[in-house]
Amino acid sequence: MNSISRKEVLEKVKTQIMNVRGIVGVFELNKEQCDTISNLEEMAMKNFLFGMGQGKNEGVKESLSREVTLALFTDIQFNLPENASVMELISDGEVVGTTTTNLNIIKEFKRDKRYIVISDFFVIKRDAKINSATFASGKTYFLFRGVQLDQFSKISGIKNHILSFPSPLVFNFLKNEFKDRMNLSDSKLACLLLGFDLG
Repeated sequence: MNSISRKEVLEKVKTQIMNVRGIVGVFELNKEQCDTISNLEEMAMKNFLFGMGQGKNEGVKESLSREVTLALFTDIQFNLPENASVMELISDGEVVGTTTTNLNIIKEFKRDKRYIVISDFFVIKRDAKINSATFASGKTYFLFRGVQLDQFSKISGIKNHILSFPSPLVFNFLKNEFKDRMNLSDSKLACLLLGFDLG
């Protein structure tokens, strides 16, 4: 794909993405910006929960590994599917905690004595042995996954897409990068990374 046709395809893709409910800004990231995001995310994951935990953001890594990576700014109208689990707590190779926005699933967990529901979206096994020592050993960590959404699967011109959730460090970096290109005054704005291949 030559540079002219690539640009034309990408502009059409960005127009379609802007038509997705809740997306208020779309910007392509260059290699330097992607490298900075990678480094910032690594720093954030080492200092997760104010240094009390460790994290691995596999979703951001995947988004950055695609042919194109976009920063998507979203408002409160943007919704993830209810069954999307974007964060898991891993201990000794086992998933002992997970997130869900599905209220029916949350109700089921609340009735199950084997689990504890925290903040109405995070569920953890009651017998999970989580402490500073297990985090320090690397046996316990938070895993952030990317997701695929129907809205993006239906967009012509892209394939293998991954939507991921960067840390506040990256969000602040991206706000600074694009502050002159859109209004970022809404305190409820969020930023996601969408990586995909053209095709």
